[in-house]
Amino acid sequence: MEPETSKNQKFPYLALLLILTVVGVYFLFNKPSTTATDTNTANVQTTVDEQEEPEPVTEEATQIQNEVKIVIEGSPYKFSPNTIMAKVGDKVTVEFKNVEGIHDFKIDEFNAATKVIQAGETDTVSFTVDKAGVFEFYCSVGEHRKMGMVGTLKVE
Repeated sequence: MEPETSKNQKFPYLALLLILTVVGVYFLFNKPSTTATDTNTANVQTTVDEQEEPEPVTEEATQIQNEVKIVIEGSPYKFSPNTIMAKVGDKVTVEFKNVEGIHDFKIDEFNAATKVIQAGETDTVSFTVDKAGVFEFYCSVGEHRKMGMVGTLKVE
């Protein structure tokens, strides 16, 4: 025969079940509002009441927020700076200034290249980064790439 459980022994389990249910319902219906900040574009997204309508974002504003402009100088066997940071979807504009020698600027993965230019000249190339990763840019003149005239584009 099985021993009978008294009602007093079931009481702690029922009380615990009731407390867990109340706590679960409380957290289900009292979620805190969330805010998110993108440090690159300085946009803040907050929860919006049903009565308010969000302001429309113009295409021009979006393009300005997603544009990375950088000036890179080329001299014998080096770029300065030699690292570029961007995010997927950004339009990157590189103004390449040749300080000394004959050089160009190329990134194969984005089919981006300047003309080969002489010392004192400048050329500009723009491209949109559509994938994340680390990509090498380089000078394609002669053996310059092998001699260390390379840099890195880091896309998050």
